[in-house]
Formats: sequence, structure tokens, C-alpha cells
Amino acid sequence: MKTKITIITPTPPDISAFGVRSLSSYLRSMGFDTRLIFLPGSIGKLKKGEDFVYAYDAGVLERIVELCKGSDIVGVSFMSNYFDRAIQVTQALKKNLGSIIVWGGIHPTTSPEQALVYADAVCIGEGEETLLELAQRKERNEDFSDVKGMWFKKDGAVIRNRLRDSFIDLDKLPFFDFSLKDHYLLDMRTNRIIPLDMAAFRDVLPRLPHPDGKLRIAYRTMTDRGCPHKCSYCNISNQKEMYEKVGLKYFRARSVENFITEIEDIKRRFPFIGAVQFFDDTFFARPVHEIEEFARLYKERIGLPFYTQASPTTISERKMEHLVNAGMVYVEMGVQTGSARIKQLYNRTESNEKIVEAARTISRYVPRIFPPDYHIILDNPWETDEDTMDTVRLLMQLPKPYGLCISSLVFFPQTFLYHKAKKEGLIKDDASDIYRRPFFVSPNRSYPNFLIYLLTFQHFPRTILNVLGRQPVVNFLSRTDLSFLYNIGCRIGEFIRFIFKGIKVIWSHDWERIRLFLNKMRMNDPIVDGRKR
Repeated sequence: MKTKITIITPTPPDISAFGVRSLSSYLRSMGFDTRLIFLPGSIGKLKKGEDFVYAYDAGVLERIVELCKGSDIVGVSFMSNYFDRAIQVTQALKKNLGSIIVWGGIHPTTSPEQALVYADAVCIGEGEETLLELAQRKERNEDFSDVKGMWFKKDGAVIRNRLRDSFIDLDKLPFFDFSLKDHYLLDMRTNRIIPLDMAAFRDVLPRLPHPDGKLRIAYRTMTDRGCPHKCSYCNISNQKEMYEKVGLKYFRARSVENFITEIEDIKRRFPFIGAVQFFDDTFFARPVHEIEEFARLYKERIGLPFYTQASPTTISERKMEHLVNAGMVYVEMGVQTGSARIKQLYNRTESNEKIVEAARTISRYVPRIFPPDYHIILDNPWETDEDTMDTVRLLMQLPKPYGLCISSLVFFPQTFLYHKAKKEGLIKDDASDIYRRPFFVSPNRSYPNFLIYLLTFQHFPRTILNVLGRQPVVNFLSRTDLSFLYNIGCRIGEFIRFIFKGIKVIWSHDWERIRLFLNKMRMNDPIVDGRKR
């Protein structure tokens, strides 16, 4: 009999879950049966100073066990912030089933020894060929303890097999598994696991703003693996380093024809999709000739508005012109900091002049596209108020309108900053200091942070900001603990923002936004991502 495989993924609410979808489609192409169980849930309940652990109801865990019965291999794939949820699922499975439990994904790859405390095996790095070999050996009842790309526990010892070669030609992989066949979903409204049918899939897809003012149902995809950059805070960088240490290439991209064909197929099968979001860390990293090819083919064969991400060193006038003409309506860009000292710590090589140049290039296309969003990192223990003021000064040079996506620095396992924080005693316990740490903490604890918060408002008077940013004012207010006032200011600001958004939505009769907002309120599981508009 063919080996049966179930893959479970605690995932963000959009259930893109590209890793497990790629695994499933590859295994199915090789003749194996797979079942996917998506457990969407935000990390919005994580609050600073609270030791909150997201817990599944007993009924949900019982249903997961039921769906896994008869599976020879059960995979659990997750990111660090879903660690608690992965443990709960794994413990329920091991208590009730005799399946091989394999952990995989970004977190187990970076922390395999920790993973083996809970799982029988760990998949390190990319899993398509690794999981295939495991399934084939299991089917033939052969020993699989030496499968490349996997670590095992055996007789109390850890077997550390070498890393498997990366999959170089991504075009040879089948498209992500969006078949909906034998897919299941934890419905966040009812807290029950349901079949992921067409209606449920349509409902769970992200909604993105369209230039007509309405929300469009968006399909998310990735056209590459890895990232051209090596930021010290990013867990992609340590995976990239892991492959490079053994002479393997990590950053790879699919051909334009390949992913255009993928989107064509999705558009045909799901006609309600009205937009595409490219989830590549840096879609703009493609060379100009590929951007030109993409723009031509996308406009001819897809014709939907699309959304991208960029970095300051990859933005150019030619790329912007081609992409906007092809239908790009939004771009977000990583800035992170304006401090030269913190840039060096983050391994960010672009100068502030380059950031300003890139922002001005993007700005020239507003209002043909939405105002861009720029990513900023706060709550860095090595950052001084003067470093943060460098970021304030940089942001004040960028042409408005723009939004800010503010994140708190998180020490993802095995990154450079993780090891630095460990060495300096900043991390006492990985679970409480990392896995349960919120991505966003309201910037109300220092004067420079509060100035960044004020910059999230598009129409805050520049003359007032200029006064507030003068060095004597900064020096005086930075020496005074006014955190209670900043807290009140943030609350008032969010209330004003909420009222104006509400008036705008009601005035435009945007009932879909209202419906989605009410659904989120009923779920009591808000998404906290730091986005400020």
C-alpha cells in the first residue's frame, strides 16, 4: 500500500502556507496521497508583558487526531511564533497515534535538537525530495535513518544526516497545491475543523484594496526561494548561510513563463480572484529584462492588479515604469532604520541617500499606485534615542504620502542577532522572550518612538513635526519620562484613525469592509501587524 501522509500547519490567517502546499503537490505528482490541515490563527493575542499561550480546544485536537488516523507519516510545519501550537498538536498525535511525527519548516530547521524533544524526526531545509525518500522507504519497509536532510532520535542518540542539495530548477516543481482536494481548515468563526471547499477558500483569502476603493479577493504566490539580502535579524539569512556553508545555492527564482502559467490556472479555477500579491521578499530583485518580460506577459494574460515588495537597492525607474504599466498598484519597501550604526548591526548596506532616492522614485507613481508602505524596526535593545532620531530624520525626508509598517525586533533562532542577544543575556527563555513575543508593541515608551508614531499619520502638520524634531526639544523631552502621555496620545490617535476610517467606509457604502471587521471582532483574534495608515 502507498504511504499516506498528512501535513498539518499552524499558519497565519491567509493560509498561503507555500511550503506545505509545495510538499503536497510534489508528493502527489509522485503518486502519494496527501492530506493538508490548515490551522489559521494570528499572533494578535500576544501582548507585551503577558505570558499568553495560544491553546486549541480539546474538540479541535480530537478532530485533528481523527483526520490523521491511517496516516503513516504526519508532518507539522510551522514558524517560531507558532511553537506552542505545534507542541499541542504533536502531543495529541503521539498520545493517540503510532504515526511517524516529522517536524519541518523554518523553526525546526533552525532548532532541530529542540524539535526532537517533541517529534520523531526533523526535516532540515527544503523537504520535497527528503519527504519523498522517507515515504518511499517507509512504503518498502526499509530503514530510513540515513535519509539526507533529516535528523532522527534512535536509541537515545541523535542522528544528524547531512543537508540535502537544494532544488535548483524550481520550474521542475509542480505548482502549489491549491486543489482543495482533501484539504481541511480550522474555521476561526466556529472553532471547528471543516473541509476546505470552494466557499471556505473564498472566504479565507485575503482582501486587498483596489484603486476603485473596494476590496479585491487576492491570490498570494511566491516566485522565488530565499532572498538576495542577508539581514542579521531575518531567519531566511541563517538558512541561506546553512546552504552556502556546504557550497549550495539558496536564492533561486522560477521563470516568468512558469509563474504566469500558474496564475493563469488559478484565475481559471477561481474566477472570484480579483488581485495577485507576490509574496517574494524582494520581487524587484529580478533583473530588468525579466521585469520587462513579466510586465508584457502579465498584462497580456492576467490583467489583474498586483502587489509587490522591494528593497531600496532594487528599485529603479525602469522597473517601476514597466510594473506600473502592467498593473502594479502597490509596493512596500524595507527601510528598518536610518541609523548608520544600526544598519551595520542589521547588515543593511544601503545608504540613507539610496533610500530617499528609491522613495522618490516610488512617489512619482502616486496616485497611479497606492501610497507605499515602509517597514521600520523598533524596540531594539542596542538602539539609542539618537539612533531612533536618525530614523525619524530619514522618514521626514521621504515624500508623503506613505504608510509605516512598524515591527518590534524579534530574535529569531540562530540569526546573528539571536546569538548576540544570547551572549549578552538578553534572552533568558526562548519561549517567553521569542516565541511568545509580539511583533508589534505600540511605540509609546520614548519620545523618538512617539515621533515615529506621529509620522504614521498622512496629514500631521509638517511644521509641528519640524519643531518637535529640533534637537533642543528632543534633548529635553528625551530626558523626561512622559510615557503616560505617549500612551494617551497613541490611544487618542488610534481612536481618531478609527473614526475617520469608519466614516469613510460608511460614506462609500463599503459593506464588505464592515462585514470583515465585524467577523474579526466576533473571532476575538485580532491581527496585530503594526500597519499604520
